[in-house]
Amino acid sequence: MKAVRVRSLGAASLAVLCTAVLCATSMWVSASTNGMRALTAEVALIDNDGWILGGTGNPIPDQDYLTSVEGLYLSQDSGYTFSGLDTPEQFCPIICSASEPDLGFGDSVNAGVGELNAEIVPELQNRDDVAVLGLSQSATIVTVEMNDLIDDHQANLDNLTVVLLGDPNSPIGGILDRFQFPDGVGAFSLSPEPQHVPFLDIPLSLATTPTSGITTDIYTGEYDGWADFPEDPGNIFADVNALVGIETVHPYYADPTPGVNLDTGNIIDLGKIGDTTFYDIPAPLPVLAFLYDGGPAGQFFYDLFDPYATLVDDWGYGNPGDPAYGIDPSDGTPVDGSGIGDVGPWQVDATGQLMESGVAGFIPTMDPLEMLAGTEYATVQEFVGPIDALLADAGQSAIPTSFVDTSDELSGYDLINELNSYAITGLDDLGNLVGQSDLADTIFSGDPLISGQPLIDLVGYGFDVFNFFGA
Repeated sequence: MKAVRVRSLGAASLAVLCTAVLCATSMWVSASTNGMRALTAEVALIDNDGWILGGTGNPIPDQDYLTSVEGLYLSQDSGYTFSGLDTPEQFCPIICSASEPDLGFGDSVNAGVGELNAEIVPELQNRDDVAVLGLSQSATIVTVEMNDLIDDHQANLDNLTVVLLGDPNSPIGGILDRFQFPDGVGAFSLSPEPQHVPFLDIPLSLATTPTSGITTDIYTGEYDGWADFPEDPGNIFADVNALVGIETVHPYYADPTPGVNLDTGNIIDLGKIGDTTFYDIPAPLPVLAFLYDGGPAGQFFYDLFDPYATLVDDWGYGNPGDPAYGIDPSDGTPVDGSGIGDVGPWQVDATGQLMESGVAGFIPTMDPLEMLAGTEYATVQEFVGPIDALLADAGQSAIPTSFVDTSDELSGYDLINELNSYAITGLDDLGNLVGQSDLADTIFSGDPLISGQPLIDLVGYGFDVFNFFGA
C-alpha cells in the first residue's frame, strides 16, 4: 500500500499552476475518502476480466471504492469479475508517494499505461472480454491506452469495453481536449518535444478520447472543470463556475452526496457519437451550490438565481438553453420536448444533437432564436422555481403544469420556437438545393466562430521557454 504525501510548490506561481493545484487536490480528496485498503490485484482472473483504476492519490482502489463505482456505473457489465489495478496515480510535486519514486503527472500517466497494457493486451490476444473503468487521472491513462491500441491495430478490440468518469480528455469538454498545444512551436521551438505545463509535467498534446473503435461510456458531471470546461474562455462566469466545480463536482463520482454534488439517481443519456455513449450527471451550479445546500431559504434563492445563471453559463459551452429542441436517444431523431437543450453544458447543433466540442474558441455559433427562447424559458422558471420551493417547504403540491405551460405561451416561448422550426426547415430546404444537407445544423453547430488555437499556441511559446530549461 502506498502512502501519500503533499509537498510545497515552492516558487511556481503561475496562474495555471493554481488551477492545477485545485484539480489535483480535488482528485486526491475524492480518491482518498475511503482509505487505502489494497486489493490482491495480482490474483489471476477468469474470462471476462474487469479492471478498475483509482484517481490521483488512490493507486490501489479499496473495496469500498470498487463497490461504489461498480454499483453506480458498471451494472450493465455484471458478467465481469472486477478487481483493482495498481497504478502510480501521482501528481508530484503536489501529490507524491512516500514509498515510490516521485512522478509528475505525465510520468505517472505513462507508468499507468504500462501497467494497464500489460494486463489487457494478453486478454485481448486470447479473445477474452475485458472491461476497464478509469476516473480522472486514470481516465487519461485509459485514453492513452485506447489510442495506442487503435494506432497499433490491436486485434479483438470488439472484446474491450471502457467506462470513464470525469475524463479530462473527453471530446465534449475535457480540459486537456480544450487546450491542445503543439508539439513544440515549429521552426522557432527551443524544445521540439511535446509540450507540458511547466513544473507540473501535465502533457498538453495528448489525443482526445476516441469515439470510434472501442465501445465506451463516458460519464461527466455538469460543470466539472476538469472534465467539462467551457468552450468559450471569454465567458468569465462559465470559467469561474467550472473552476469552482473542480471542488464541488469532480471529487464525488465515487462518493456522491444525495441531493448535493452529483445526482447519480437521475443520470441522463445524451446519445452516442460513434461507438461512445455520453451520460450527463446533473449537478447544482457550482457558484450557487452553497445556496442549494442551504435549507429552505437557500433553495428558494438558488431557484431564484439559477435559471439565468445557468443560461449564461451554458452559452459558454455552445448550448442556447432552449429545452424545446432535443434528440430521442433511442434513434437519434429530433423530437420536441426531449429536453437535451437544457440539461447542462454541452455543445449542441440547431436540432439539439450532441456535438464533439473540440478546441476552445470564442463566440459559439448558436441559433439566435433558440437563445431568445432559452431566455424566455428562463424567465418563466425564474418565477416558477422559487414558488415551487416555497410550496414544497409547506408540504404543498407544485404549481400545476397547465399554469406553467400557459406562462410559457404568454412569454412568447412557444411562438419563438414555432418560428424557429420554420426557419430551420427553410434553411435545410435551401441546403438541399445547393447540395448542403442539414444546413441549419452546420451553421448553428455550437462551434466557436473564432478559434482560440492561435492564442493557445502563443501561450505555448511561453511554455516552450520553461520546457527548454527543464521546468
